[in-house]
Amino acid sequence: MSIGNIGGSLAAYQYANKTQKNSAAEKASFADTVKNFAETAAQKAAEADAAGNSAEKYPAVLDYIGYNAPEKVKQAFTEAEKETGGFIDSAGMWISADGKHCQMTKMFVERFLRWYKGEYNQSDMLGSTVQSAIGAVNKWMYELDHPLIGAAPTRQEDRWLVEKERRFYESFLDKLLQLSKPDFFD
Repeated sequence: MSIGNIGGSLAAYQYANKTQKNSAAEKASFADTVKNFAETAAQKAAEADAAGNSAEKYPAVLDYIGYNAPEKVKQAFTEAEKETGGFIDSAGMWISADGKHCQMTKMFVERFLRWYKGEYNQSDMLGSTVQSAIGAVNKWMYELDHPLIGAAPTRQEDRWLVEKERRFYESFLDKLLQLSKPDFFD
């Protein structure tokens, strides 16, 4: 064994011991930082709830499909999500409440096709009226009921996910139809 190898081994040994000592100290410091952050975040959330600053916010998906939609359409969308036990994220996936199941929705297939064709108004799929939102939901339900050849779900889980998406659209449509009825007693 040469002197160079002994020196190299000594340097490696010293480096390993130094990093082990630092990593233990760094781990403790990091754990304290994470704990402090979590405590601070929980405290700030509690303060916001107590002050009433936690107003109901619409899902981010409405920025992508209902940019010009009226507030009552956005509210109906939010209520339908809560009613059906899932939500639609900004990437177009319907996600179950437990987070174990997801599926690309028909509304985002349409949004992608609009983008692919070069249409400018991809973010206005629900339109600016309740009637235009009803038309959009009817179209998505039709596409669920009449899939393209070879695109019908074959697995049991896929059929279950399509049924969940259909329930969301049905709930959303029911709420929209209630909004479109004239109110004679106002």
